[in-house]
Parts: sequence; C-alpha cells; structure tokens
Amino acid sequence: MSVFIFAMLTTSIIFLIILSSWYSIEGPFLSHVAILISVVVTIFSAALVFIIQPLLAKRNPQHKSESSQQTSWLKEASNALSSPAVVLDDLTVKFVNTPFLQALGLIGLEDQIKDMPLTNIIHPADHKLFAELNAEAVTGKTKNEATKIRLLGLDGSAIPSNASLTKMRDHGDGNLTLFQFTPLSAEHTPSSNFEPQFNYHFIIDKLEQIVFQLDTDGKIIFLNPAWEQYLEFKIKDSLHQTISTYAHPEDKLMIESRLDSVAYGRKPSFTIDLRLISLQGASNWFRIRAKSSSNIVGERASVIGTITDIQDIKEAEALGAANKRAANALLSHIPGMVYRCRHDRSWAFEFISEGCIDVTGYDSLELLHDSNLTYNMIIHPSDRNAVWESINQQITKDEKFNIIYRIITRKGDIKFVQEHGRGIFSSTGELLALEGFITEIPEKHHNVTISVH
Repeated sequence: MSVFIFAMLTTSIIFLIILSSWYSIEGPFLSHVAILISVVVTIFSAALVFIIQPLLAKRNPQHKSESSQQTSWLKEASNALSSPAVVLDDLTVKFVNTPFLQALGLIGLEDQIKDMPLTNIIHPADHKLFAELNAEAVTGKTKNEATKIRLLGLDGSAIPSNASLTKMRDHGDGNLTLFQFTPLSAEHTPSSNFEPQFNYHFIIDKLEQIVFQLDTDGKIIFLNPAWEQYLEFKIKDSLHQTISTYAHPEDKLMIESRLDSVAYGRKPSFTIDLRLISLQGASNWFRIRAKSSSNIVGERASVIGTITDIQDIKEAEALGAANKRAANALLSHIPGMVYRCRHDRSWAFEFISEGCIDVTGYDSLELLHDSNLTYNMIIHPSDRNAVWESINQQITKDEKFNIIYRIITRKGDIKFVQEHGRGIFSSTGELLALEGFITEIPEKHHNVTISVH
C-alpha cells in the first residue's frame, strides 16, 4: 500500500512540473482545470504518505517480531527433542536438531541441509511411503503406528527407522510438519552422552591401528594416518581404491569375499589375517576386523573396520611352530611318551608326544581330542584308584612322583609302564597340571609301587 501511494505522489509531482513548464495564465480554461487537479492530487498523495506511513511502520516491526518469534519457536521445538527430528515446510527442511545430524553422520553440515527437500535423504524405494505419510500429516491425521522408512547416511548406507510426521501449528506461509525417526539398528542410535564438541578425530588420528571405511561400492572413503605409517601409500592416492588392491595376490579373493558378505548383510562382521603389500613391495601380516553399517540383508551398505599389524605375532608363531616341530622330532626318538595333563580323574592330556603310539597303541590326536577316550580308561581297572591315590600322596610330600602300573593297549594287551612326573604349581600354591614321562618296562608284579625321591 505504501509503495502505491508513494508512486502516485511521485507521478503527480512529475506531472505538475511538466505541466507548469508550459502553463500560461492566459491559456484555455481546460489547462487551468488540469493544473488545479494536479495540485490537488499531489497534496492529497503527500497527505496520505504522511498519515499512513507511520501506521505501516508500526505494523512492520510487529510483523518482523512475529516472524522472529516463529523462527525461535521452531528452533526450540526441534532442539528440545532427544530423538532425531526435523521441521519441514511442505517438504523443505527448515530446522534440524543435533541427534538428527548425528544419526545420519551429518554433524557440521546443518547449513547444507536447510532448504533442501527431505526426500534427498530418504531411500528412493521409500519415497512413496513418505508421500503417503506427508499426505496424512497435512490433513491433520497421525498414524498410531510408526512407519518404517530407510534414510540415507552421509556414506550412502541405508538406515532403517521408525518414522512419524506430525502437523504443527498453522503457519501463514506454509504447512509446517515435524518429522521424527528412531533408527532400528543399534549402531545408529545416538549415545545420550554424546558431545558434538568432542574431538574424536584426534583419537582416531593417534591410533596405531588403521581405521577405514568403505562406501557402498566397496571403495575406500576414509583412512587415518596409520595407513601411511604401515603401508607408506599416501591417503589421497588410496581413496576410492579397494582394500584388495593392496592385498597379497594369494589373499585377494578371500578379502573380497569376506567384505562382500558383510556389505550385503549376510554376516554382521568378520576377522581375518592376511598379507598387505606396502609401497616398497614388502609383504606383512595384518588382522582385519570389519562390520556392516546396516542390518538389512541383501542391501549393500558401507563397511567400517580396523587393520592391525600382527607381523611380530606371526613371526613368533612361526618360530614357536618351528621349535615345536624340532621338539617333537627329538621326542619322537625317545622310547616313551612325554606329556602334560590336568590333575583330574580322567588325566586329560594338554600335550603328548608321538611316543604314545609305541606305549599305548593310540596316536596323540586321539588322546588329545577324542572325548570318548581318556588316559584313565587305558589304565587297568584294578590299578586306577591306586594310581590316583599314589600320585596325590607323592606330590603332596615332594611335588614329584614315580609309580608302576598296568595299562590296556589298543590291541587289548596288558603292559606294565613306569611313570615319572611332578606337579606344576602356581605362585600361590595352586596345582595347575602334571608333567612327566611314561615308558614301557619289563613285566613285573602287577601291584602299583611307590618310589619317593
């Protein structure tokens, strides 16, 4: 209104100036009438400007104040909610709260989300569901049950959620609705103790483990500095590559298969050991732990995980295996069986040398792993209680024992054996195990004998 009056006043003044330039007191009567009308209109317009403008000026601050109050109320309404929430004007995002940004991995991107259609972060397959939800909300209807809708995280992964859309109080310029959702996957549930200001990047950057994230295509989208420390490849050159690119040729198919299995939700996680090749061509062992960012089977999601250097562990294992082979080779030439067993009535073996075949007729795998076969079963039934009591008496006195008793071999033969051993105790005096040596001896009196050293 004020613009119209101002325009009319300006036009009148211009017309009056032009008309006065050719006005003559001796002119025709109509020219006198025209100049008179112009003067009247100019005065009237000026009067309207001076009278109405103050009224409009009072109204505008009030309108601005109402708009400011509306903006403040919208922010408070969304931020007061502990669950992820966003205020929409029709389908356009107006305000989002911190739990919403956290659940989708969008912390720090609030400005980019504002004024964006919410459908941009809803899975395309669920757009129809959201349209139905929006249509009901606009009419003031609210479902009793939440609608399951998948939202898209920053990495492109689908986050299944229970969603609701509620109409808010009327707003003159649009339809305001409140969209809320609760992630169904525990991995995406925001922690109540989460602090947006907490610098978790500092911790990740200082870890001596490699932390990685793969997108839905299996390409690397995040690496921490430990990647360069162990593999010497620059992070910027490694992004958008696959993990298998850096795997030993013999391990490529294995890591690709495991990552696909987790990405498609067929397995929630995996842990494997494999070799990665550095920039200098060195092949070292690493342990990869990875898990899916989604719990939907059949829908490819992003993968997150860690890579730990285990080269020292593998070298120690190889050395231990070599020492074990050497020890076994040495023990195999001893006419008898060296063992370590638990102190129980079954005499369950934890280790036994290959000499057990010559003594008992049973191989080491049977004696170690066959749950239906124990060494107590091999001892002659008439000697079992005496063996138990004799060993207990001797290790109580001197921690060592020396006994002779009978066993029944695989073929059913009865043999006399002599067993030398000792108890293995903890620092607190607890008996942990027995270690000793059993060998066949010439046939003697069948009673158990005790010889204390």
